[in-house]
Amino acid sequence: MDLTLQSAFSTGGLVGHLSYLLLVISMLMNRMSLLRLFVILSSLVSIAFDMFWLRNPVGVFWEGLLVAINIVQLALMHWRNLTSTFDPREQQFVERKFPGLSRAHCRKLLSTGEWTEAPAGTVLTNEGRPAEALVYIAAGTVDIEVSGVRVSQCGAGDFIGEITVLTRSPATARTVTTTRATLWRVGEKELAKLIRRHPDIGRELDASFARNYRDKIIHSNRLLSEGIVP
Repeated sequence: MDLTLQSAFSTGGLVGHLSYLLLVISMLMNRMSLLRLFVILSSLVSIAFDMFWLRNPVGVFWEGLLVAINIVQLALMHWRNLTSTFDPREQQFVERKFPGLSRAHCRKLLSTGEWTEAPAGTVLTNEGRPAEALVYIAAGTVDIEVSGVRVSQCGAGDFIGEITVLTRSPATARTVTTTRATLWRVGEKELAKLIRRHPDIGRELDASFARNYRDKIIHSNRLLSEGIVP
C-alpha cells in the first residue's frame, strides 16, 4: 500500500487505523482482563490488515504470536479465578470490601495477611505513630481515642489504619479493642510490596478505603447526635 492521503482513508487504511485505535483503548483499561481482550482484538484486526492489504507475513506471524500469548494469559487468569476459594469469613470480607476485584487477586490479598483473635484492650494504632498494619474488623468493636478522649467507635466491616498505613504518616488517633475482636491484618511492608506487583489490588483498596471513610464519618455523626461520644 502506497503512503498517500487517499490510501490513509481507503478501506485498508481504515482497517489499519482501527487496529491502532483498539490498541490505544487497551491502554486505557484498568482491568488486566479487559486490557488483554482489546490487545487481542487489535492484533486480529492488524492480522487482517497485514494479510489482505500489506501482504506482510512477518507482521502476521508476530501479531498471531501476540494473540496466542494473550489468550493463554486470559485462560490462566480464568483458571486462577476458578480455583480461588474462600471460607465463609473470607467470602463475607471479599463481598463487602472488594466487589470489583478478581477472585484470584482477592486470594492474593487475603493470603498476604492473616486472621487473628484480639482480646479486649488490644491497641491497634497509637496516636502520633505510623500504623504498622492495615486491620479489618470482622467482629468486635474498637474505640477511637484522641488525646485520651473517645471520639468515635468502629465495628465489623471497618478498616483501621487505612489512611496512614501506606503513607507512613502518623496515626491521628489511638485505636483499642473494647471487646474480643476477630481481625484480619497485613503488615504495611507486605501490603506495599503487593500493591507494587499488582496495581489492580491497589486501585480496589483505594476505592474500598474511600467507601469506608465515608461510612465512618456517617457513623461518627450519628454517635455525636445521640450523645454517645462528646
